[in-house]
Amino acid sequence: MANQIGGGRFIMFLFDHVAVIGLGLIIGSFLTVCIYRIPYGRPEGLDDMDEPESEDEQEQTPPDITFCSPQRSICPACKKQLRWYHNVPLFSWIFLGGKCAFCKASISAQYPLVELLSAVCAYLSYHMYGITPTGVVVYVFCCALIVITFIDIKYYIIPDVISLPGSVIAIGLGICNEYFGFFEFPISRGAIDTLYGVLAGGGFLFLVAEFYIHVRNKTGLGFGDVKLLTLTGALLGWTGALYTIFIGSLLGTVFGVVQLLLRGSKLSAPIPFGPYLALASILYMFTGLGPLIDVNLLILQLLGVAP
Repeated sequence: MANQIGGGRFIMFLFDHVAVIGLGLIIGSFLTVCIYRIPYGRPEGLDDMDEPESEDEQEQTPPDITFCSPQRSICPACKKQLRWYHNVPLFSWIFLGGKCAFCKASISAQYPLVELLSAVCAYLSYHMYGITPTGVVVYVFCCALIVITFIDIKYYIIPDVISLPGSVIAIGLGICNEYFGFFEFPISRGAIDTLYGVLAGGGFLFLVAEFYIHVRNKTGLGFGDVKLLTLTGALLGWTGALYTIFIGSLLGTVFGVVQLLLRGSKLSAPIPFGPYLALASILYMFTGLGPLIDVNLLILQLLGVAP
């Protein structure tokens, strides 16, 4: 009898995790659509972004694409509509050998990578926070960060369509948590924590960006990063904002310099900062309270506002 109960619990445990990972893969497939289409759906399109890196990339870019059109997925190269079994998350890319089923054009490994990242974030959110309001918000925020990361890497922008509505929603969640207590760590504890988070995140980075412009007479920090930190601070509170700035800057300095050296670029060449801020936010949400308290206490001590 005990063995049957134990076996049943294991089956349910396995089913829950497989279901969560499968849902993460499916949502990840939608995120690849967001990454590909959001930049083209901006009012100014790609006019203010970098030009395509090659003629091949330019040929594979549909000229009339928007976020909602075409309604079905198509191959960027041959423009043929993909069948449903060409869109099975992760597995279709593997079975097709990373090529279009029709024209055999290469399909970027970004697609399965995004789907895998979404699945990993779904699993971590479920494992650490369960099927709770906190777990849902954490996973949705991770999805937003994944989209922001890949768009920023390619186009050096952080879309307002994510950061601005996200900030408004995050402020609303902070106010709700003040009165109803729906959410636990790492979500902001309440309205005051949210306010401090916005000031510590977006406010601090805004001052840094403005200072750099006045001193150097050129932009050194994109205001998309400021908006992203506003969203982060509103959702994760002031501790999350400070942690993200500190760890994100550290990661950006180390890996950014390595990236420039590997590409043979000058140290003054631009690098996308959003991915490092996104990674820092994810580390904050999934590494537990211990290291967070240590890092934030160090930051406060450096600022001279903590014992």
